[in-house]
Amino acid sequence: MSKGRELLKNTLIIGFGKIATQFVAFFLLPLYTYFLSPAEFGFVDLAVTYLTLLIPALTLQLEMASFRFLVDARKDDDRRRSVISNVVYMAVPLVIPIVVGFVVFSLAFKFEYLGEVLLAGLSMVAANMLLQITRGLGDNKQFAIASMIIGLTTAATAIWFIAFLGMRVEGMLLSLAIANLAGASYLFLKKRVYKDIRLGLRDKDLQREMLGYSAPLVPNGAAWWVINVSDRTIITIMISAAANGIYAVSNKYAAIFASLFGIFSMSWTESASMHIDAKDRDKFFSEVSNAALRMFGALGLGLIAAIPFIFSWFVDESFHEAYYYIPILVLGALFNAIVGLYSAIYIAKKLTRQVMNTSLAAAGVNLVLTIGLIPFFGLYAAAAATAIAFLAMAIFRHFDVKKYVTITYEKHLFVVLGILYVIVGGLYYTDTLWASFAAMLIAVTASIVLNRGTLSVLAGKVFRGGRKRA
Repeated sequence: MSKGRELLKNTLIIGFGKIATQFVAFFLLPLYTYFLSPAEFGFVDLAVTYLTLLIPALTLQLEMASFRFLVDARKDDDRRRSVISNVVYMAVPLVIPIVVGFVVFSLAFKFEYLGEVLLAGLSMVAANMLLQITRGLGDNKQFAIASMIIGLTTAATAIWFIAFLGMRVEGMLLSLAIANLAGASYLFLKKRVYKDIRLGLRDKDLQREMLGYSAPLVPNGAAWWVINVSDRTIITIMISAAANGIYAVSNKYAAIFASLFGIFSMSWTESASMHIDAKDRDKFFSEVSNAALRMFGALGLGLIAAIPFIFSWFVDESFHEAYYYIPILVLGALFNAIVGLYSAIYIAKKLTRQVMNTSLAAAGVNLVLTIGLIPFFGLYAAAAATAIAFLAMAIFRHFDVKKYVTITYEKHLFVVLGILYVIVGGLYYTDTLWASFAAMLIAVTASIVLNRGTLSVLAGKVFRGGRKRA
């Protein structure tokens, strides 16, 4: 199987499962915004964001080490057992101080919903670890199934707890805890991970090697915390929790883009790790980067153009202000996608220190801009600061990664996308029906033109397949 077809196959398999997980939060927006106030929704969003970004750092990003080292151990059973066993040896002792520290902090500051947040956090630790182990083993089918279990369980329990039992904040948190625990339990039993955990396989040299890989990702996680969480924390402190609820809804729409790229990023990271030493590496990496930029650049245009038609379907009127920040956050998500293309190269080369350095620099940009501009521009400042931070990181990584892989982009692609985003964004803020239809027409036309090569290849395969079956 060619590298490109392998990448496409893995992307489709992972996407099938991840859509259930990533998009469930978006499709539950009507439930959340109807039963929860902006302040309550803002609180839960902030708590979940903290958990999502802090837990990998507190566990020393060992789940990422398990993925990367298992990629190299797929054909070696002894090495596979050694990697899984030593990851467990290092991860389990970390859970105890995390629980104790969290309880002490929560009691000292009278943190509400202590039990629900802690349960959600621990279940996320287990799910993340087992999902990455499964990816490392190359079983994307089971990864997708577990992701679907998490997504569907989240939806079912959230509806039951919130709509029928009236549990509101507790219901959202408990639904996340139960869903992640269900996904983790499935993989633990299905992949028989318990059979790969051997008490006699403790290897200090391997542990040091894995920690050397994962440890630089800890400050990198802190940098991502600054970029993704600091703006929400600052909004809550400098404006209000209700304002953070508004901002959280805006992010849900931008998260559609991020979720779709995240699906591609998972398979791209695996493919890059497998082919980083191939002779045609530069050509392959350049082809993938150009195709991804065209595809996700068009996706961002389409999403912005579609928002005026779908926004009111999913969001209660009390959250309408969120409408105005979405295009800026989608643009930031596109810049973050470019960052992700380069991240796969660093991970493939096991150069996690470079990932850390570039992320810390971007975090500094985001923090300074957010604090400095919020008093003058409110939530627009937070959205713009995030976009600028990701743009700065993408530019830096583009030039830094040339030391390892040469990525060559198509001429004028960035200029064309820039012009299209200005036009579609301008029509979006015109906020009239004719402008919305014009923006949609431009976005659809641009998507077809930008991706005509990819579309023609896919169409050719479909028609050839149809003739063969006939």
